[in-house]
Amino acid sequence: MRLFGLVSLGLVLACAAMAGGAIHTHRQARILLENLKRLDTNSDPSSSFNTFREKHRHQLANQECRDDFCQYEFVVKNWVLSTLRLAPPTELRARVTVFHRRLDAAGVDYTSAIFKENSPVVHVQEDFCADRTDIRCDHFALNPHGRNVGPAWNGNIEFGQLATDGQKQAAWALNLDCLASRHGCTDISQLTPKVWKATGPGTVSSRMRSTADSNAEASQLLSE
Repeated sequence: MRLFGLVSLGLVLACAAMAGGAIHTHRQARILLENLKRLDTNSDPSSSFNTFREKHRHQLANQECRDDFCQYEFVVKNWVLSTLRLAPPTELRARVTVFHRRLDAAGVDYTSAIFKENSPVVHVQEDFCADRTDIRCDHFALNPHGRNVGPAWNGNIEFGQLATDGQKQAAWALNLDCLASRHGCTDISQLTPKVWKATGPGTVSSRMRSTADSNAEASQLLSE
């Protein structure tokens, strides 16, 4: 009877530890992502990054500076769940680049089932180019884009600081449940469901219009 009680207690503690690990990882990823998104809402994004860097100093995994260019990496991993083999290794890796002491770009690589072949990964990047005069800085580029296209395991979203709020919200709407999913997320439609939807084995369709789509339509109108 005593042995049964000890086993039951052990199971309860193990379940509590697993649940706590999942909640903690999800919370850390959510806060990192939210603070990253807020960089462009500040009147001075460069100075706001200093606050961001201090707030997430414990997640700073790498920092490289060369001449006037610096890159910082902040990482959240589901190491508790993956170590216990309750979920495949999944990570959210945020990257921020600074050029001439000004914020240049901020983005994330979100990867599920890291050690599997063709592990699904999505790269999201915002370019801080609003003060440039040579480009409009309202671009919203998707790869892949269109209907029934691939690859479904590798997605790229890059947008300018002056992209619409709707475009930004969709791009940053990562499915953080992938961090605790028993089998991980299998393609980019699960990692970023606001941007892509699955249409078949190995194919997706984009839910958003890409800059390339708009440019192609404009070129077609001019040629007619």
